[in-house]
Amino acid sequence: MKPVWRRLCVPLGGLALILTVGCHGRPTYPKAHLTEAFQTLLAEERLHASVRFVDHTLAVQLEQPDALAQSGGQIGIGPAFDEATRKTLTVIHRVLLSTDAEVRFYVLLMSDPNVPGAYLTVVRYLDDVRRANVQMLDTPEMFARTIFELNFVGANVLTLEQYVPRAIRLEEFLSWQLARRIQHQLTEELQQDGLVNVGRCGGQFDNGEFAFTLDVSPSTAGSLDESTIQRVFRTATNLIAKVLSNYRFEDFESVRLTHPLTGRTLLLPKTRLEVFR
Repeated sequence: MKPVWRRLCVPLGGLALILTVGCHGRPTYPKAHLTEAFQTLLAEERLHASVRFVDHTLAVQLEQPDALAQSGGQIGIGPAFDEATRKTLTVIHRVLLSTDAEVRFYVLLMSDPNVPGAYLTVVRYLDDVRRANVQMLDTPEMFARTIFELNFVGANVLTLEQYVPRAIRLEEFLSWQLARRIQHQLTEELQQDGLVNVGRCGGQFDNGEFAFTLDVSPSTAGSLDESTIQRVFRTATNLIAKVLSNYRFEDFESVRLTHPLTGRTLLLPKTRLEVFR
């Protein structure tokens, strides 16, 4: 069975929450009782969810009937998705914006008992949430900084321990985000012009290097011309430089771009990437 990859319009009501603290500057949700706070608030919303902390990463697993939908061998969003997501994100933001715990990322893993094996994942960097909360990031940018994935794993049942075995690192989060941004940008700039077909672009971070694969193929018989290949690399490079600069992320040595169809590779040391910022 093949999942549907699509841009998900997830409600961001929780982002509008004001940062609140208790009396005398004490946090509303102390870190010593954070798990209990989540469990209580989620239960009050009648959400069937479990919570796990791994160092500075919060993981929430939610099982919600009708959150997902299955039709004709494809999986998409169900009628209960919007409300369940809004309630869950509101609880997550309410607690994380009002605690003294050092949480940097959160992961929401959503499933539907009526669609076994399908999982929707939302991953966010808490600093992005804080900036959106004070209107330093607009809604489109917040969407671009959020990881959304819809996966089908067959008969396997995923647990939080399996899905989030360790804390998320900023560099790997950026590699996931950049891969999605590159894919979206290439689709907007090239595929919509009928020049190419854009597939799923991959990204990872390893040993100080960001590595991205650019799945771009000709829309008709034949091969990509040189100008199109150059445009693909230039679009990806400009985007990577901009995003890393916006995050002020400097803890890397190089960026590698690979176009599997032609075997072409572009390796940019960090010093050269500065030219594109």
